[in-house]
Amino acid sequence: MISSLLLKPSGPDCNLGCRYCFYRPKSELYPRVRKPRMSLATLREVVSQYMAYSRTEGGEEAAPAVFCWQGGEPTLMGVDFFRSAIALQKKHGESGQVVANSLQTNAVLLDDEWARLFARYRFLVGISLDGPAEIHDHYRVNLGGQPTHAQVLQGKKALERQEVDHNALCMVTSLSAGKAPLIWDFLLSQKLEFLQFIPCLEPGDTPGSIAEYTVRPEQYGEFLCELFDLWWPERERIHVRLFDDTLAGLMEQEEVRSCEFRQRCGDYLVVEHNGDVYMCDFFVDADHRVGNLLQRPLANLAADPAFEAFAAAKSELAPGCSVCEYLTLCRGGCQKHRLFPDGCAHAPSYLCAGYRIFFEHSLHRLKQLGESLRA
Repeated sequence: MISSLLLKPSGPDCNLGCRYCFYRPKSELYPRVRKPRMSLATLREVVSQYMAYSRTEGGEEAAPAVFCWQGGEPTLMGVDFFRSAIALQKKHGESGQVVANSLQTNAVLLDDEWARLFARYRFLVGISLDGPAEIHDHYRVNLGGQPTHAQVLQGKKALERQEVDHNALCMVTSLSAGKAPLIWDFLLSQKLEFLQFIPCLEPGDTPGSIAEYTVRPEQYGEFLCELFDLWWPERERIHVRLFDDTLAGLMEQEEVRSCEFRQRCGDYLVVEHNGDVYMCDFFVDADHRVGNLLQRPLANLAADPAFEAFAAAKSELAPGCSVCEYLTLCRGGCQKHRLFPDGCAHAPSYLCAGYRIFFEHSLHRLKQLGESLRA
């Protein structure tokens, strides 16, 4: 059963021109659509079908209906689109059914009107923020190539005024990997308590090459070690997703881990602006399109054999992985990272060496923390 939908109401369209963006090239899937926007008719189908799916597939008690709004940039849809989404969730929900909304944004368009909506309906907002201006603005620029850091912080202030729960998603690049203390100090100065650090991995212009901003495995491992040492004194009040995932792995709490570190994929489906459904955010391409929910019910798409095969492929590991002492912690990593950069589905994760560096550095303390939590 899928536990959430990852929705792309404005498709790959964005008001920024981030130089490392992996999703903007997806516009090639829709060459005739200049500004992709989800219609209200499509939105109605998405909400009604998913609310019904959550009730019928959740067993005796309806599963939460979790809507994760992403892009591109979802705020390009405007506030009224999300008012309509909420109204449809109310209309198609039943008494006692839990609905959760999250939204990942570059925060440039956020103002008090957005923040009031998020506060009223308890949206969890993720802000893409790579650190202080000198790091953030190196890659995260607007369509004219100008810096965006100051605008992001203005949007963040709007969330703070309305007491909206928000966190930060920070990309780790070849530039930022050596600057963990600078990034950490900045994020804490912004009073952020929930942090995600995502390794930036994208191919270069020639087959088998990597983009200049791609973080190297050893770089990433050293970054995580530095970050871990900075986090350790703050562990009771600051959450770092990778550290939480590792701790959950040690405590055998598979169900709360991110998909990258689970035995199998298949936790969510991606819904593009026109109702096209894909297997994963990193595999939005013709080969991984399951269908369209305007033509085939979402429940059928979620049970499609191709989607099940993709989810199960996560557990088909490289030969050396089966004897690795860290297998229960990394589970072979993300399928995208196995394909990078040579396209071999059964290769070890590109980040394998980095994870080893991190696990060797941190596990002793994390095991102690896990034991204390069990007690």
